Amino acid sequence: MESTIYNYQGFWSSSRAIQGVIACQQQFQAQDSDIILVTSPKSGTVWLKSLLFALVNRNNHPIFEKDHPLLLKNPHDLVLFLELDLYVDGQVPDFSSFTSPRLLATHVPFASLPKSIKNSRTKLVYLCRNPRDTFISMWNFANNLRLDNYKDTNSIDEMFDHFCKGVSLYGPFWNQVLDYWKESIEKPDKVFFLMYEEIKKQPKIQLKHLAEFLECPFSIEEENCGVVDEILRMCSFENLRNLEVNTHGKMSAGVANKNFFRRGEVGDWKNYFTVEMNDKLNHIIEENLSEECKKLLSILPKEKGWIGSYIYNYQGCWTPPRLLQGVIACQQQFQAEDSDVILVTTPKSGTTWLKSLLFALMNRVKHPMFEPNHPLLVNNPHVLVPFLEHTLYVDGQVPDFSTFTSPRLLATHVPFASLPKSVMDSRTKLIYLCRNPKDTFISMWHFANNLRLHHKDTNSIHEMFDLFCKGLSLYGPFWNHVLDYWKQSIENPNKVFFLMYEEIKEKPKIQLKRLAEFLECPFSMKEENCGVLNEILRMCSFENLRNLEVNINGKLSTGEGNKVFFRRGEIGDWRNYFTTEMSDKLNHIIEEKFQGSGLRFSYV
Repeated sequence: MESTIYNYQGFWSSSRAIQGVIACQQQFQAQDSDIILVTSPKSGTVWLKSLLFALVNRNNHPIFEKDHPLLLKNPHDLVLFLELDLYVDGQVPDFSSFTSPRLLATHVPFASLPKSIKNSRTKLVYLCRNPRDTFISMWNFANNLRLDNYKDTNSIDEMFDHFCKGVSLYGPFWNQVLDYWKESIEKPDKVFFLMYEEIKKQPKIQLKHLAEFLECPFSIEEENCGVVDEILRMCSFENLRNLEVNTHGKMSAGVANKNFFRRGEVGDWKNYFTVEMNDKLNHIIEENLSEECKKLLSILPKEKGWIGSYIYNYQGCWTPPRLLQGVIACQQQFQAEDSDVILVTTPKSGTTWLKSLLFALMNRVKHPMFEPNHPLLVNNPHVLVPFLEHTLYVDGQVPDFSTFTSPRLLATHVPFASLPKSVMDSRTKLIYLCRNPKDTFISMWHFANNLRLHHKDTNSIHEMFDLFCKGLSLYGPFWNHVLDYWKQSIENPNKVFFLMYEEIKEKPKIQLKRLAEFLECPFSMKEENCGVLNEILRMCSFENLRNLEVNINGKLSTGEGNKVFFRRGEIGDWRNYFTTEMSDKLNHIIEEKFQGSGLRFSYV
């Protein structure tokens, strides 16, 4: 590799590659049918090139043919780089031999793509990898090439220092990733953002998602014939690495094909990183995510906040700025497991109560209900069932899930459309709790005012009611949040279980048994006869939880007193606050928003 790299348009690259970038920017004419794979170097490019080639060309080159191009050529020869192959060294490429859709690749940051790509309907597939594994793969690759040319290598400490400063090929790494991430959010039909780790974990699901994005989905016949499985087998790291062409072949530039197949493992960085290196990179990731969040806030719609100054609209949902960063980090990083259970609510819908019920229900073997030191007697439920965006991923944290036992019990307020992809693509179970919107509003108003008292002021009920009716509430609009999960519970009842707060209050034993059956941990006859159900309901009752010492005088790590989560919990408390006009107005909105859904609210 070249001993010097140069900064062009905010990214670092070799002089030879920059020449190719400039030529590409000036000459390349994108077509609407083009598909371009984008990566930072050593993010899994070779693997995804092979998957894309097999996927897009499965009609021209049936996956079961013995002389399939992928068996005879390196993926880099089949999916050419714009700046490194086609436009390098002043070449003028001849695209007449390319069939449509043209499948191409680049390492170029979004801002430096040719205008014709941005102005066309060209589809971009972006592959991102954990920066630690990306760095280790890049360092090893660079050293392999240096040994061929310079007979020396780069020390890991020296190269890590450069990487952290953003001085790496096509870096800074975080700038490139964040720019494509933002584009994938703003233009999901144009930019498809993939995580290397997600493909490794759920290859079949991710390949099918990719096919749908490229508008060439697999047919039922193809799935039944094993086409999906064969693509994944043929393009697997082991299979590609052991092919003759990749064992002994070379690229036209002289680089041995075997250099592109080192390990490809998730977590390989742990074999190289010191604690200090890991901490340093964590800090940089947090810092850049925070900066990106600030940039995002500057362009998002904002309105008056319930607690802080403003709430911002992100993906159709209103969120405080601090939690927005947690939502984005969770979307980018959280890897769901099939055994996970996630409680979802709009704020102040009975979250604390259901957290306690779920914890007791799912942990009744590990923590028998009659033990005197049960975790629920000495911890607030929010500590035992942490929020993804509020707790685990807030403020740039990187959670350590190694301490969690299976099944992991988690919580979120995020709307269905904004859940991490891994949650939707897995068999993770979602439990959704809904409450009468009038009681939800009153509880939310009281809660916000309790927290605002720290600012020496409160919100008037009429002002906040007006915002609520306009959909401007935490994680609102309320009706959108509820309806999306309601529809999912109908379409996918094995994944989403829809509960009404009022139904649990009226028939707690019946609802708890239903919940246990949905979670595939039903109560045995012995448990019922021994009073386990009754004890769960007693210990998790509003009165019992509210009067525990931990909930009277304890505080969360964020500083809120535990007692603010236990106000009244009654059905119909809204009647103590609503005027006739307020009730009529919200009734009209409820009727309009939920018409035809089949969802009905009690006590309105």
